Amino acid sequence: MRDSEMPAPYERVLGMALRNARIEASLGLRELGRWIGVEPALLSSWELGQRIPTLEDVAGVLGALGVVGEKKTRIMALTRELAGSSWVMRGSQADTAHYAILSGHERHAESMTVWAPLQIPDLLQIPDYARLVFGPGLRDKEILEQVVENRLSRSRILFGAEAVEAQLFVGTEALRNHFGDAEAMLRQMRYLMEISQTVTIRLVPSQAVTEGAFSWYRQRDATEVVYCPHHRAGVFLVGRQAAPYAETIERLAESALSRADSLRQLSAAAAGFAEEVKAQRLANEAGLTKLLAGEDPTD
Repeated sequence: MRDSEMPAPYERVLGMALRNARIEASLGLRELGRWIGVEPALLSSWELGQRIPTLEDVAGVLGALGVVGEKKTRIMALTRELAGSSWVMRGSQADTAHYAILSGHERHAESMTVWAPLQIPDLLQIPDYARLVFGPGLRDKEILEQVVENRLSRSRILFGAEAVEAQLFVGTEALRNHFGDAEAMLRQMRYLMEISQTVTIRLVPSQAVTEGAFSWYRQRDATEVVYCPHHRAGVFLVGRQAAPYAETIERLAESALSRADSLRQLSAAAAGFAEEVKAQRLANEAGLTKLLAGEDPTD
């Protein structure tokens, strides 16, 4: 076990995966311990990330829990990968384990920096915007609503007495990528303007920093972790592999508009979406008037 009271990020990942598998199997620590001949206290230390189980230990746990197929393959691969400093978390943020690991890093962070070049950052999204982002690839409405709820839950780390120190850089392209729903974007812009008084939001010309989206966390044990989201996976980088991102953050800070100028651009974007919404409503009213008059609304 490590000397630090706080388990390292990769230890927490495996622990949460094992705990989720046990809970899904509806087994308590004592019952599982009796089945595989392991003390409940040791099982608990594995789930908390305080100790690292061997491949044989993990295989025994998964066998007792009835975990098979892709899920077993993923957890066993995770066990091997976590011997190193970085790992890939399969599945999107709609996946329970992926969400748990990501939110766990956020909860254990003492500070964080987010770069979102093409979309509004997860932690700043309103529900309707989150539905626009996830909706096209997530047809199951129940799962979609759970994803939206998860994102709202995660955003709480930015507010209140226990808020994490955070700076969020947003690419200017994110203000134009509105998914064809000007009304949702208008509400999103107004929300960003409202919270910009308490959360550091700075716009960055999208061409100024070409790196893809990432979140950088300084954990309470001084570990630095970088999370890079992808369509069907998330990459977590630790230690030396996370270090180069410090230079990227410096370039973001140098290229970003001031908070005041960022607020002015958000206001201008909101005004543009308001005009688009107004024009659409007028067009709809004109079409309805023609329809009621027995005319073709497309003429």
